[in-house]
Parts: sequence; structure tokens; C-alpha cells
Amino acid sequence: MLMMAFFATVANAQGIYFGVKGGLNNTKLHTDWEGAKIESGYGWFVGPTLRFDILPFFGIQGSAFYSQNNSKINGEDIKQKSVIIPIDARLNIPVNEDTGIFLSTGPQFGFNTGEDDYNIFGSNSSEAKDNINSTFQLKKSLFSWNFGAGISLTKHIELGFVYSVALAKTGEIKDLKKEDKAKARGWQASATIYF
Repeated sequence: MLMMAFFATVANAQGIYFGVKGGLNNTKLHTDWEGAKIESGYGWFVGPTLRFDILPFFGIQGSAFYSQNNSKINGEDIKQKSVIIPIDARLNIPVNEDTGIFLSTGPQFGFNTGEDDYNIFGSNSSEAKDNINSTFQLKKSLFSWNFGAGISLTKHIELGFVYSVALAKTGEIKDLKKEDKAKARGWQASATIYF
């Protein structure tokens, strides 16, 4: 704890801010498969974050979150557990010495750490009986792009909102006839505490 306090003190003196960020997310999968009934779902994320202000109005922020996204395909819960690493450029717009607003954008890399194979056809369907690959399969790695905005309430507390769009496929819906790619889109609402 003493070393953390020391690091935070030195970091703040150099325009580097270390903190913890967490919040809620809402995710929905998008696919061209006509037989899919897709519903969005709420999840959560939490982890450390590091912000480096290169200039008073411009900086870079990187984080490492443990995240759980929830959605449904044909009533089957798809729980995507992953480690996500967003790296954002930030435009800081001060209102006064302690408060302001910010805009951010950048890539997000994800690595699936949970279950990756779901039976969305039902255990009694002919597809599931005849073809072991009749499932929805999450990819092991994920690539998205984030667009965000937020407000700095004090030097130590921020509230933010991010919209994330998958640039590569999140998973594949596999049945007897064809394969359909699925891509996730969603938003995050977060709170950050800087030490």
C-alpha cells in the first residue's frame, strides 16, 4: 500500500495518473443469420487504468479490464468472459482547474478467458444431433474500436461512456447449411477513481 501511494504521488507530479475503473456494459451480437433471435444483455467490467497527459489538452489512456458481456441467441445465454485492453487517445477540454470534459477513441484488444462454445439450436434439434458443430463459437481473440466521452468531476473522479464496435468477428454461428459471422456492438458506462 505504501509503494502504491508513493507511485501515485510521483505519477501525479509528472502528468501520469493511475487508478481503478469499472462499470456496466450492454452488448448485442449482430449477424445476417435469419434464424437467429438475438437479445442484448447487461454485464460488468473492472480493472486498473493508466492515463498519461502529454499536453494539457491531449493524452493517452490504457487499461486492462476483466469483463463479462452477456447476450442471448435463441434464448441461450452467451456469457463472454474476457480480458480487454483498450488504448485510447484523449482530448481533454477543461472547464476549470479541477473539472472538465473529455473525448476519446482508440483500439481495444480482447482475449476470451471463458467458455467459447454454445448450443443455440437446442439439445433436441436435428442440427444438434446430426452435426457436432451446430453451435455458436466465440473467437479466442477480439478486436474492436472505441468511441468515448466523459466528465471529470474532480482531479480524482471521472464518469465516462464508451460505444464499442467489433472490427473483426466476435464469433461464428455454425449449422448444417452455412456459417454466419457475428460481430458485437455495445456500450460501457464507467466510473474511474485516480489515486
